[in-house]
Amino acid sequence: MEHNTQGHMTLPVEVGQEDVVLDLYKRWQADALRDSDGTTMPDSLAEQDCDIYSVLCIVRADQEYAKAHPEFLHRKYLSSFPLTAMSSELMIKPLEGYCSEKYELDDNCVPSRHWEVRNRTTGDVVPAEQWVFDADTGTITVCNATPYHEYTASVMVRQVWDSVSMYNALTNGWTGDKIRSLDPYHPECRAHLKRYFAKWLEDHPNTTVVRFTTFAFLFVIDANEQNQDIYRDWTGYGETVSPEALDDFEKEYGYRLSPEDFVDAGYYNGTYKVPSQCYLDWMAFIQKFVAEFAGELVQMAHDAGKRAAMFQGDHWIGTEPFLPSYQEIGIDINVGAVEDGVALRRLTDSAGGQIKEARFYPYFFPDVFREGNNPVTESMANWVKIRRAMLHKPLDRIGYGGYLSLANKFPHFIDHVAKISDEFGTYRQLSASTESAKIGGKVAVLNAWGLARSWLQNQAQDQRFYVPPRPDVMELVGNNPLECLAGLPFDVEFISFEDILNNGIADDIKVIINTGDANSAWSGGEYWGNPAIVTALRAFVGKGGGLLGISDPSAHLQNGRFFQLGDVFGLEKETSLTMGRVAQPVKPTQTHYLAQCLTGKEDFGNLSYVYSQAQDLDVIAAQGQHLALTAREYGEGRSVYLGNLPFTMTNARLLQHILLWLSQSENIEYPWTTNAHLVDAAYYPATGKATVVNYSDTPQQVTMTNVQGVKETLSLDAYEWRWFDA
Repeated sequence: MEHNTQGHMTLPVEVGQEDVVLDLYKRWQADALRDSDGTTMPDSLAEQDCDIYSVLCIVRADQEYAKAHPEFLHRKYLSSFPLTAMSSELMIKPLEGYCSEKYELDDNCVPSRHWEVRNRTTGDVVPAEQWVFDADTGTITVCNATPYHEYTASVMVRQVWDSVSMYNALTNGWTGDKIRSLDPYHPECRAHLKRYFAKWLEDHPNTTVVRFTTFAFLFVIDANEQNQDIYRDWTGYGETVSPEALDDFEKEYGYRLSPEDFVDAGYYNGTYKVPSQCYLDWMAFIQKFVAEFAGELVQMAHDAGKRAAMFQGDHWIGTEPFLPSYQEIGIDINVGAVEDGVALRRLTDSAGGQIKEARFYPYFFPDVFREGNNPVTESMANWVKIRRAMLHKPLDRIGYGGYLSLANKFPHFIDHVAKISDEFGTYRQLSASTESAKIGGKVAVLNAWGLARSWLQNQAQDQRFYVPPRPDVMELVGNNPLECLAGLPFDVEFISFEDILNNGIADDIKVIINTGDANSAWSGGEYWGNPAIVTALRAFVGKGGGLLGISDPSAHLQNGRFFQLGDVFGLEKETSLTMGRVAQPVKPTQTHYLAQCLTGKEDFGNLSYVYSQAQDLDVIAAQGQHLALTAREYGEGRSVYLGNLPFTMTNARLLQHILLWLSQSENIEYPWTTNAHLVDAAYYPATGKATVVNYSDTPQQVTMTNVQGVKETLSLDAYEWRWFDA
């Protein structure tokens, strides 16, 4: 194999597929080979003159040690499903309803100290003297219970079947032992894992890149008795708990966390929830530990002459790439699982000098690569979203994973990936890994998480049901403004309410977006009850800023308002408390700038139950009496309300017009921007190149203005991506 210095792809390998690898290495412009879960690197390929990525999940690597030391397995708090006491005595089986193959009660903790029983009707903690745990039967008996009150028991459990192992067994038919994961927080376990890694480095002399899939803690997936997922949180900290860590936290922070701080009344501190201070403190505590442990492993890899890559798909806890602590680890390559524009921007927008490598879907697994299915369909649906987002932040590398033998059964897919690789190679060459020009001023997305969880998808009520039903892939339905935003030429950052309280609003921010369901972390929940927040946003708009609210912006029922910035937006939402008020007749305007931008194909999602409260409100679109799109002048600034914004290219282009209007830039003509709904464009000042991309499967025409101000009408074939001198 000749070393391809122009390569840009990491190609999966598989024993028995060596000839296929050698062929695709050239056709797909690869310059690196990798093993995947369930595959091994053939010796003949490991010795090739190219980068060799070797996958390592250090916490799953030594199963003999994991089986011999159950006291070091990952642990978590689970709350029993609520039971109603029918008499003064109630027996609770804490794990009833949960997967018996995945969890077992942790016998290394002290139930009276580390567990908790609660009366969920009153919210009170039941004193430990009033309940008894029977280790033989695994039951808790509550004495002196109040009849017809609900009770739960929060218990610490060991996870004896790793979530990834469970997924592969149930979805891909893997057989063999149930894999267990180790918790490196324990000093003895941590030392063992480092010794194991040292030996691993010796045994992999040809490896040039250690591809860590998990440094310490996995994402949260809970399963029921039928082995079906009942709760998921890819960025949750639920599986980071142990008695030892709780004790150390108490010493460092001066207070002790309770089981309820993790169980959270059954909400488990979901990422969609406004985080409590206790949860934020715990996250900071774990982040510090993970950064230290991961840094030790990365330094060992560097000392062995190897680079370190982190796969963000399986490991986010403690290694959020937007946190300052992430840069302390020393990672060389960020690998992100990318299925759409938002996931792409989550990878490319992160700080630091790491190489950014996108691992594309579909993964070469039998759930997609099966007889009768066409993997090109899913791949193309992903690629058209990815490449429009890729125009605005540079991406360095691409790759795939899984069984190459499965992918090779689909020749059309092989050709399809070759075309993707060609397009990506041209993009790298002509953009020279520089950023495209931006328009309209900086846009800030405001939520409870801010920078730490930038470009995380804003899940809403209509996104509870995942399509397709694969736990590694989630297609969002309903409100999805981040996907619309991901492919637009704006400078975007994410800010939190705490940022505003501590630092105010930066002068370079021209537009703030607040989007999400009421009470969620994305909208802001109780933060909107703080007068300082409300006043700061009013002042921002009043002095010339732009505010875009989507779904339930500033939603918090207090002081006679649901939308706390309803005065800025000029509207209110019906929550069954203002039924006596008569909504004014809706009269959509035809003359407003935004009204001129409508095509009639916009999708505003479900009914909003939002009505006007201002005479000077411009209604751009409505569904009967329900306001779907409104605009208003407020002081020297502007506001816009959207009921919902599902992702379509028409909606994305509408968002572009909205952000330009809010930044008072709607009359500026920027070169190499497009009003066409199915065509994206970008301009790269550093290289003097511009590009135009057809999102659709039909030919499109678009009129572009170059940097000299000359207009030209271009014709693009289906899905065509073309480059020009700017």
